[in-house]
Amino acid sequence: MSDKSPLFISSVELLAHSMELFAQGQERKYKFIILHLANAIELIFKDRLIDKGISIYEAKSNRTLDIWTVFTELGKVNVQIPERPVIELLVDDRNTIQHRFGFPNSDTVFYYLEQVLGFFKRFFTDEYSVDLAETLRLYVSEKDLAMFGLVEKPEDKYAFLDELFALSPESAVLQAYNLVEGRFLQVMPEAASEKRPPRMILQDRSFVHVLDDLVIGKFISQDLPRKFDLLRQMRNRSAHAAHFPGEEITPDWAEALKVAKDFLAGLDKAIESGYIRRDPNSGIDGENE
Repeated sequence: MSDKSPLFISSVELLAHSMELFAQGQERKYKFIILHLANAIELIFKDRLIDKGISIYEAKSNRTLDIWTVFTELGKVNVQIPERPVIELLVDDRNTIQHRFGFPNSDTVFYYLEQVLGFFKRFFTDEYSVDLAETLRLYVSEKDLAMFGLVEKPEDKYAFLDELFALSPESAVLQAYNLVEGRFLQVMPEAASEKRPPRMILQDRSFVHVLDDLVIGKFISQDLPRKFDLLRQMRNRSAHAAHFPGEEITPDWAEALKVAKDFLAGLDKAIESGYIRRDPNSGIDGENE
């Protein structure tokens, strides 16, 4: 396994360039991000096959294997790709852009960036034993790493949300909601261990108790819990924009981001204090450890 091979380096360069292009906020360049992301994945898959001693060329041909054959070959050597459904969708959109001149919007591009970065983060750890953020530092700025949630700056670790908001309010709210969701799961370890989807955990009775605890502990303001539904609704608008066509009401993305940042600030304080929400039957309910 090598993180110095030409295919590995080319894959990382394409991923880094995708991040830089998005940070520029120029819509006419968004299609190139889709092209780069799909190509980056194909290159890293082929690099992994080579590491496994498998040729990436078709028999009796100088053509390299297509993505579908690559999936099959990776499966034969027990390289699992749980992200395959999203990757297939990305490759299909890449082909549309190449052959039918598609023009993706910022929401679509950010969705793919977020998904692909998540894939690379896992894949690099599992298959190469390297850290994605450390690898990307050779190619992109700390500012861009922070924008995509790959690093945190202690002095203002959520400033990247404002920078992302300037490029795409919808993407910023989606990213902020994901962070809030992750923080809630940190203080609800027993619920998180049940392997239920986060959206279900953040709708049950124990979640309401967590909100109450955060208010009682003065981690968040008394009126913030009732605003969580607003944040959730705006997250859904961002993730499923196609379901809100021709809407008369203009979504207040700025308010949604403010709510998210208020929750993040409170949850960070709660986590730092040792707050964890326990099942009442365990004998510890909302106590500090």
